[in-house]
Amino acid sequence: MLNLLGEYGCKVDAKGRLMFPAKLRKQLEPVLHHGLVLNRDIFEQCLVLYPKPEWDKVNQEMSRLSRYNRKHQAFQRKFMKGATLIELDSAGRMLIPASLLKYAGIEPGGKNEMVLTGVLEKMELWSVDRYDESVLNDDDDFGDIADDIRGQIEGPGFPLN
Repeated sequence: MLNLLGEYGCKVDAKGRLMFPAKLRKQLEPVLHHGLVLNRDIFEQCLVLYPKPEWDKVNQEMSRLSRYNRKHQAFQRKFMKGATLIELDSAGRMLIPASLLKYAGIEPGGKNEMVLTGVLEKMELWSVDRYDESVLNDDDDFGDIADDIRGQIEGPGFPLN
C-alpha cells in the first residue's frame, strides 16, 4: 500500500502543465509506469490524483453498484465525470485538462499557485487560496475531529495518542 507524503507548492504553466515534484515521483516509482488518473474530489473543490493501480481499486468499488438503480447510475456518472488518464512527459510534466483546472480554481499560467499534497494512497491538487481556506484555516478543531473519528473506529490497539 502506498503512503504518499509531502506538501509541494507548484505552478501550472500557460498550457496547463504541472512539473511533477521529484520527491513525489520517487515515492511513486513502483507504480508510476502504470500511469495516473486525475479526477474531481467528491466533497471539496480540489482534484484527486490516483496512481492507476489505486484507481483500479476505486473502479472495483464502483462496479459493485447496480446499473439498474437510478441513484447508483447518477453517482457513477457524476463521480466519473472528468476522470482522465495522465502520464508524465519526458520532462516530468503532467498535462491537466482545462475543465479540471477550472473546477479546482487553478488558473494556468497565472499567479495562482497550487498545492500538491500526498494523502495516503492518492494526492490532492488545490489552488493555494482554497487549500488555505478549506484545510489550513478550517474552523473545525482538529482535536475534536480526531476524537469523533477515534470514537467511530477505535478498537484494541488503535493508536491515536
